[in-house]
Amino acid sequence: MNDREPEKMPKKKFYEVDSRTRNKMLNDFYEMASRIKNKDDAKNFFKDLLTPGESIMIIYRIEIAKMLLQGFGYEDIQKKLKVGATTINSVNKWLYTGFSGYTKELKKAKNQIQRKRAIPTSEWGMIKKKYPAHFFLFNLLDKVSGAKK
Repeated sequence: MNDREPEKMPKKKFYEVDSRTRNKMLNDFYEMASRIKNKDDAKNFFKDLLTPGESIMIIYRIEIAKMLLQGFGYEDIQKKLKVGATTINSVNKWLYTGFSGYTKELKKAKNQIQRKRAIPTSEWGMIKKKYPAHFFLFNLLDKVSGAKK
């Protein structure tokens, strides 16, 4: 390596790090991130931590999650954000089968009425939201009658 090239950190795969080390490092990271108290500190922390590409990747995941929760279909999201169906599917899976991190944080940003419309609480509501064309009449009736999803 010459003096002009910065040293690159080798990429680590999840399974390449033993579980004890991985858990300790993740716990340290979560602890550090949880101590951030304001927007400017959070901005500086993540600017120092993430590459611009990593930041973009994360904000696109958040935008996809927001759009899914607002009822947008895969095709609409693909057109608007120029992302692949695989990425949308991954975010959708994390929304409904993950640790509720996305949903919990996105719920905080909405008022109670918007939240009930955007985030289904029942399995039936989730299915109707995921496949709006199949449940067009049900969704229309819900909207007209003001029924909860």
